[in-house]
Amino acid sequence: MNNGIFSLIPQERMMDVMETLHAYTGISIRLIDGEGTPICSFGETNGYCALLKKHAFSQDACLENHRKAGLHAQKIGEGYIFSCHANLNHIAFPLINREELLGSVILGPFLMDHPDSTLVSDLAERYHLSPSLSLELYDESAGLKVLHPERVQQLKKLMDHLFSPLLPSERLLLMQNQEKAYQQARINETIQIYKGREADGSQRFFFEKERELLSKVRTGNVKAVKTLLNELIGFVLFSEGGKIDTVRVHAIELTTLLSRVAIEGGAQADSMFQLNSRFLSILYQERNVEELCLHLQEVLESFMSAMFYDRDKGNPYIRKALRYMAEHYSEHLELGRVAEEVQLSPSYFSSLFRQVVGVSFREHLCRIRVEESKRLLVSSEYSLTDIAMAMGFPDQSYYCKVFKRLVGLTPSKYRA
Repeated sequence: MNNGIFSLIPQERMMDVMETLHAYTGISIRLIDGEGTPICSFGETNGYCALLKKHAFSQDACLENHRKAGLHAQKIGEGYIFSCHANLNHIAFPLINREELLGSVILGPFLMDHPDSTLVSDLAERYHLSPSLSLELYDESAGLKVLHPERVQQLKKLMDHLFSPLLPSERLLLMQNQEKAYQQARINETIQIYKGREADGSQRFFFEKERELLSKVRTGNVKAVKTLLNELIGFVLFSEGGKIDTVRVHAIELTTLLSRVAIEGGAQADSMFQLNSRFLSILYQERNVEELCLHLQEVLESFMSAMFYDRDKGNPYIRKALRYMAEHYSEHLELGRVAEEVQLSPSYFSSLFRQVVGVSFREHLCRIRVEESKRLLVSSEYSLTDIAMAMGFPDQSYYCKVFKRLVGLTPSKYRA
């Protein structure tokens, strides 16, 4: 099993990470295989554990305890904080490949509170320890490392950051599974909401949601778009009884629409046609509903990335600005406010924004507001004045003027 770990993770690199973590924390750390057998370790056995192993526990009991902790860590897919049979705390991090537990990294022991008499008295009662041994254990407990619970949580996260990259392909699979589980939970929530409503025989609701989603895509608000996508998928699954062929048809239609929106938004046509072709091939072949839903989310993110973020591989300032504009477009949003948000001078931000996005800050803000207003025009009876104010325009006249310039129709004709 040792060879199984080191055939995937360079032994020298694993040793280096473990030794560094031990030196930083002062806590013992060991590597075990999937059966709990020790492979290597850094740090000496403390006096407290040494006494227990000599007079109360066997070595096998500790190994079994660590093995089970590794299995539990495998189930949850991340570091696991646990208490051993000696009432001491540890953190187990699983090393997984193709859903098989190759081994675990065990950091510990330590305490999350200063030791008192109850630490030893509980053990003495459970394992019938002699008074003299209990006194020795109490003396040795003073040498145990004590970490505040908040620091233990931080340490668990640190182990995740240190050891996860050692098995990058498995980490990617874990992230995909977590993303799939999150998406399915959101879709199921949506289905439950639809179950409580009157069934709508027409497809008007679907097309309204689809129009709203495409509008959000044009603004660059990824979070809002993902939410709408899950609502849309939930409606299709609910109304069509979860039939994968029906979901596939809608997914293909939406993919084609998204590719057109991306091109209209400034993405290169050739790249979008290639991307569209690749995604359509994947959607045609997929036979699992959950995977199909996840692919559709990838479609959406890829086209939005082409519209807003691929043009800015070296400018995180503009990425942050675009997200901020997508979330605050309805407010009184001036260039200076957004420049301050991304911590750039207004003049430099204005120049950089035009260079990256291709239009001025004001023009892009108008585009966001107009796209958002389209949804209200077709799905509500609000007056043009109310819509203009809701979108952040100073008045109806200016709103109508901008709308006609960008869309080619007046808001009234678009609504009709």
